[in-house]
Amino acid sequence: MKQFSHLKFARRWFILACCSLSILACNKPPQILSHEVISTRPHDPSAFTQGLQLVGGRLFESTGQYGASTVREVDPLTGKILRSRALSAREFGEGLTHFKNELWVLTWKEQTVHVFDPDSLKPLRKFNYQGEGWGLTNDGNDLIMSNGSDVLQWMNASDFSVVRRVHVTDAGNPVNMLNELEWVNGEIFANIFMTERIARIDPKSGRVTGWLDLKNLRSQLAKPHRAEVLNGIAHDAKTGNFLITGKYWPALFEVQVR
Repeated sequence: MKQFSHLKFARRWFILACCSLSILACNKPPQILSHEVISTRPHDPSAFTQGLQLVGGRLFESTGQYGASTVREVDPLTGKILRSRALSAREFGEGLTHFKNELWVLTWKEQTVHVFDPDSLKPLRKFNYQGEGWGLTNDGNDLIMSNGSDVLQWMNASDFSVVRRVHVTDAGNPVNMLNELEWVNGEIFANIFMTERIARIDPKSGRVTGWLDLKNLRSQLAKPHRAEVLNGIAHDAKTGNFLITGKYWPALFEVQVR
């Protein structure tokens, strides 16, 4: 009986210790990430950039504005538009992701996601969803969507239905205006709309684990320009660097994040 009591006590101590470690991990403040600009490349200054993704050296981009929304492939070094397809003039293009060799593009208020062939940009199919569409990425199994709130939604690729939702928080407070998304090595990088800040997010808990402040990039744009907010995050799996741009930015920055 005495031995049993010791084992029972040890088990309770172990559970309490694990819970304490978990609480400490959850309360750990986000890391402040640093960065270095590796290169500056040309970018179409007329592009109202919404989504950006680099896949096997190929750069895909979606642009917004009614009557000017497109999905396109762009040369990542020169900024030259290699091919482009316009969305309906009644649609406002939003986030983009390359998923299972297809391009998925959201629309803002039209509640439609379009699927394109990445080589021809030929429309393949489309699905409907509820609410607004902002950013889009994927974890290899499901698509992940933002809608301008603090919520990320995992979407089933077969019918674009909601699989699960995660609320994004920093120190327990909701992080709103989640916009352009990028899945990087098991974490989500999300641009916060109307800022030059990017949050690194744990996809399981929704907790922000790091902040990246890129406000210095806009000051490096050649004038004159009509550049608006930062929007466009593409991860280069080969180098580990990021390609960053914004709405109407005349430059695409290659950035190393540490």
